[in-house]
Amino acid sequence: MRVSLKSILVVAAAVLGILALVVFNPENRQQQETSEPEAAAPSVTAGSPNEPATEQNAPLGPAEVPAEVQEFIDNYADPDASDDEWSEALAPNVTPALHASLLSSDRELARTAGHEILDVSDGRVSVGTKTDVSYTLEYAQLEDDHEHDGHEAVGHPIVTGIDFTDAPDGAALPLGTDGVEQVRAPVQEALTAVVAQPGGQSDEDREQLIRDTFTSPEKALSLPRSVDDGAAVRIGNAHELVLAAEDDQLVVHATVPYARDGENTPTWTTVTIELTRDDTGAWTPQDAHL
Repeated sequence: MRVSLKSILVVAAAVLGILALVVFNPENRQQQETSEPEAAAPSVTAGSPNEPATEQNAPLGPAEVPAEVQEFIDNYADPDASDDEWSEALAPNVTPALHASLLSSDRELARTAGHEILDVSDGRVSVGTKTDVSYTLEYAQLEDDHEHDGHEAVGHPIVTGIDFTDAPDGAALPLGTDGVEQVRAPVQEALTAVVAQPGGQSDEDREQLIRDTFTSPEKALSLPRSVDDGAAVRIGNAHELVLAAEDDQLVVHATVPYARDGENTPTWTTVTIELTRDDTGAWTPQDAHL
């Protein structure tokens, strides 16, 4: 059968038209676009430079420190205040015992400590100069009891102890965050002098021991013996050491058990030990009273 050239051209044109419809059909293009996977967003790992700052990893700053603690830090490092002004400025924001210890501490430590807040965590604040920590303080929430005035108790942050990072030898340090352990040894020494007694200790022997133990024994010399002078008295370790202040003097109220040799049931007594500094800046007994 003969097919004319004209017929062949007509058929070819029809085939090309059908292919064009298939290739350029908008529905087909939409399906191809939707079938292509979306470009994944760039991942950012924790701690990378692209990670935005959050509350969790943002640096801590002075705004997170109670105003009372910030005030103490500024006043503690004040180089220009007189001793009386310095004492008055510190008093409202520290415990009485810490305040008494500050008054007999080396103020030069405070002058050079700086006042930059370098770290804050759970009631502890590290303070220093730029990146060097000079000391770490602890503070607690103290409630002022005003119930007798018909008012509710008011919370008041107060500094309880100061730990120096690298204090020089022989420095007279303020009470640290474990102040009870800091004074336990001199308190036990004082209790031994006024409560314990070896057998056969005379009044003169006891008086000499008290004079050798305390720097300024006055009230301690008038403390009565636990038992008569012919008996030996044993004491235990001091319990319930309570740090306090009397007329800006650091004192410790210490309760101790004692018993005459041969007795098993102890008697308990509480003695107030006044502490002062020795030549090395350490605490030493000054006097004692009941």
